[in-house]
Amino acid sequence: MWSNQDLSETKTMLEPSKKSDYWIVGIALIIFFTSGILIGRYGTSHDSQHVLDVKQLVIDQISTDQISSNLRYLTSTPHVAGTAQDLLQAEWMRDRFLEAGLDEAKTVPYDVLLSYPLPGVMNKVSLIDDHGRINYTTAGRQPPLGSPEEYSEDIMHNFNAFSASGVVEGNVVYVHYGRKKDYEFLLSRGINVSGHIALIRLGVIFRGSKVELAERYGAIGAILFSDRIEKTSQDRNFTYPDSWWMPGTGAEYGHVGRLRGGDLLTPYYPAIESAFRINEDNHPGLPKIPVLAIGYEEAEVILRHISPENPAPTKWGGKMDAPYNIGPNLRYPGWKVRLDVSIANERRTTFNTIGILKGSVEDDRYVLLGNHRDAWTFGALDPSSGTASMIEIARVFGNIKREQNWRPRRTIVFCSWGAHEYGLVGSYEWTQQHAKVLNQRAVAYLNVDTAVSGNRTLFGNAFPTLKHLLVDTAKLIPNPNVNEVKFGRKTVFDTWITQSRDREIVDQPSVGNLGGGSDFEGFSYVVGIPAVDFGYMTNGAYPTRYSLYDSYHLASNIVDRGFVHHQAVARMWAVMAITLSDSTVLPFDILAYASYLNQSLSLLQSRYGGVLLQNGVSLKHVRVSLDHFVFAVKNFNNNVLKNVDHSDIMAVRRINDKLMYLERFFIDPKGLPEHPETNHIVFSTSTSDSHTFSSFAGLVDLIVKVGNNTEVDDPDTWIKIRHHLSVVAFLIGEAGRSLNGDF
Repeated sequence: MWSNQDLSETKTMLEPSKKSDYWIVGIALIIFFTSGILIGRYGTSHDSQHVLDVKQLVIDQISTDQISSNLRYLTSTPHVAGTAQDLLQAEWMRDRFLEAGLDEAKTVPYDVLLSYPLPGVMNKVSLIDDHGRINYTTAGRQPPLGSPEEYSEDIMHNFNAFSASGVVEGNVVYVHYGRKKDYEFLLSRGINVSGHIALIRLGVIFRGSKVELAERYGAIGAILFSDRIEKTSQDRNFTYPDSWWMPGTGAEYGHVGRLRGGDLLTPYYPAIESAFRINEDNHPGLPKIPVLAIGYEEAEVILRHISPENPAPTKWGGKMDAPYNIGPNLRYPGWKVRLDVSIANERRTTFNTIGILKGSVEDDRYVLLGNHRDAWTFGALDPSSGTASMIEIARVFGNIKREQNWRPRRTIVFCSWGAHEYGLVGSYEWTQQHAKVLNQRAVAYLNVDTAVSGNRTLFGNAFPTLKHLLVDTAKLIPNPNVNEVKFGRKTVFDTWITQSRDREIVDQPSVGNLGGGSDFEGFSYVVGIPAVDFGYMTNGAYPTRYSLYDSYHLASNIVDRGFVHHQAVARMWAVMAITLSDSTVLPFDILAYASYLNQSLSLLQSRYGGVLLQNGVSLKHVRVSLDHFVFAVKNFNNNVLKNVDHSDIMAVRRINDKLMYLERFFIDPKGLPEHPETNHIVFSTSTSDSHTFSSFAGLVDLIVKVGNNTEVDDPDTWIKIRHHLSVVAFLIGEAGRSLNGDF
């Protein structure tokens, strides 16, 4: 960097005339050379045209054939977490990252509690007649119907992870979706599930929450099923392998633990070799009743045998070929339902695979791309559509790095998570292990749980600061649907806004808020890293999800012929990563955050303000803090962001730090009152359903908990409400001050 002549002239220029001035010269030299280092490290500005060129190269190079090839391998065998296939695929991912040309790639092991059916023992539901004879029993496994790999001996028979083992026998109560309000309705009708087996319809809330409520209301076991209305078309015979609809013998795998924060035995801390592990016995996160999901044809048999003396409300019905009766008695006197479940919880090793492409300027700032790798069987759509796309992005980035001598300004980290299906275990353990570093260095987390679950339109959920990034990126991506293009909708954005238009923002598609149940949780709700989650979809979850029939045949011949929708999502994912990693100033929309908080507080006031006021609780301090935050955001946006000198390396760094750390100010290190394992005061999941999002969830959970009780009836909860409100007001105020640099 420096020539000999430069150094010579510098030495002469700085040579002291007096011995006492040597210290001045030393300081000058330090400043001189430090400036050179800073300019070399941070002063390089990526030309905007160059960034656009890289985006176009990515769009051009992402290959449908490569994605198809990746998916073919990933779906060639079941890969349940903690099995030999789990390790093989983790290592295969590592090798693909290195082959692509990433700078680093490694597998990261964690010793965690997982759950499996006992080999050779079928979990089943049976009808027992008044003489103790088995009149009917469920199959216990799903029959192969289409692809050769469905005959694999490695496929586990039907089970729901973390269910209790045991045999229970009794009457049955149909409890609809198994929500709290469903049990309250039954009690109002004089029907109590206590001592009986709960027959619960899947959907609406997380299955683990259904089991927790069934147990709380006294059920001795739980049978889960999906109604035909969610799983089939009008023709119940038009099912997989001819369509994507679930066949009658298909049953959903899935865990039913009450897990928040990864591995059950190492809460709050990573499951590494040195970890302290709590005792599994009587763990509150593990159900104490046996649970099993069955196919809808099998559930119809059970429904037909429930006594008609208590018919279910019309709104509890669906499209089953059976009457909807509540029970608890069966149609024939003396008959019972038997639930027989054999499951073992075991400590096993699962693996994350991490790949790193180092940044050229700010290599200490990380843009993270994440997708889980494990599946209950083949997981062609969930999650392997995302995994196959991630591998292709890494290949293209590596190719551009080699051919164009390109590197992103910031470091890009590829994350392939293990044991997601057991409660986001892999991602939570990794964020727990690296929380300190992520808190200091992570810019954003881009999550694709399932790249393609349908082919109608893009969907997207995000933190307020990143919603515009999803929308703007969609405008750059060619529309994969040729029929849509014929109607003039040339981009992903054009179809998206046609299918789902935002009610409040003109000319923008609807972008939702992040909920729960995917790997952004540890990043966003614990560390405070803004995140997005997106993919292609039709309407809700695809019918064969979590079943044997989520196969390569489903992906390639039914859902996405030609893999063009996979390609569109991979392009979206890659372009967003480039935007976040290459922009000189981070493209965060902080005005959207201020607007969102305003709307959320107004909604909170309208819903609960009266109840709070009646008990002497006011939201005024939160409003004052939020007004200050809004003022600070507008001032920062209008007077700082718009006027920043991109050539001033320290000014750019300061601004980016304020943008990056803003989300962290909404993190309460003590955790939320009802679930301290999550920390974000604005964004979190509900205690009643770990998949449901609620603004100011900590406060709302407390208000719901206290119900109609006054301060006299439930003083402890009202104290918690007052305390948490003070925390919310304080942290929002500090977030505003962080932008202005005030103390």
